[in-house]
This record gives sequence, structure tokens and C-alpha cells, in this order.
Amino acid sequence: MRSLLFILVLTACCLSCKKDKIKAGGTVEIYLLKTYQTVAGKCQIDTSASILQDTATIKNQDILEYSKTNYKFKLTATAIQKVRTFRDFTPFAVTVDKQVIYYGFFKPSFSSSSCDNSITMDVDWTTGNKLFLRLGYPVPLQSVTIDDQRNNPKLIATLKNQGKLK
Repeated sequence: MRSLLFILVLTACCLSCKKDKIKAGGTVEIYLLKTYQTVAGKCQIDTSASILQDTATIKNQDILEYSKTNYKFKLTATAIQKVRTFRDFTPFAVTVDKQVIYYGFFKPSFSSSSCDNSITMDVDWTTGNKLFLRLGYPVPLQSVTIDDQRNNPKLIATLKNQGKLK
């Protein structure tokens, strides 16, 4: 009788627990912005005043993998060629199902200007087909806080679901 009661109590506890499961999206894409404004005095996109372009510049099929420890996207050769044409301070948005996860700026390693308040993107010139995503440029400042969404749970769940997470 005790074992039956124990099993019933254990089953009730297990069924009542809620799992905080993040729902994966369908696509991860990188958009350039049609229009945007920066936050006054900061190298940061004003999220309320930005509009994505109609189509993604880097489409889901262009993203081959993502390293959540190194914050690097590996792209197809065609996609990396598109990125190499970006000018310094080109604004972008990383999205899941066209919902913005985070905004940032393209900052090539040869840029002479800083960007302390945003996630920045640069081509990994050693491998040729990867994008670095960094906090600030050239290095993160201790006095500046950036909302780091590079490993946002929905982004990671979507990439993992697609088998692209490394």
C-alpha cells in the first residue's frame, strides 16, 4: 500500500512540473536595414526606429553552422561574398522567423572608428567563410553594458533544431 501511495505521489509531482522549454523557430537569417536611427551619442541602433529590408541578405540556407562558444557563423561562399561588400557601420539584424533577436553593425578589422555599444560583425579573414560577432569594437569596454543576445535561447534552439549548432 505504501509503495502504491509513493508511486502516485511521485507521478503527481512529475506531471505537475512545468518545463521551461524554448520553442525553436524555423529560420535564422541576417537582414540589412532599410531605415534606422542610432541612439543619441551611442553606436547603437534605436530599435523603435528601424525597419528591416524586405528580404534577408543572408538566408537560412546560407548559414552552415554557428559556434556558440566563439560566436561565429560559418556561411556559404556566396553569402560571405555579400558580407565582404558591406561598408563600415552597415547596420544588420539577426532574426528568427523574421523577428529580431539583436541588432548590430558591420565593423571590419581595419576600421579606425570604434563602436562601443553594440554587437559588431566582421569577416574572419583567416578562414575566409566565417563571421565573428563581438561585443563592441575594437574590444568591449568594462564601463559599457551591451545586451548580449548572441546566444539568445530561441536563436540557439532554432540552430540546434537545424543541426547547425557547434
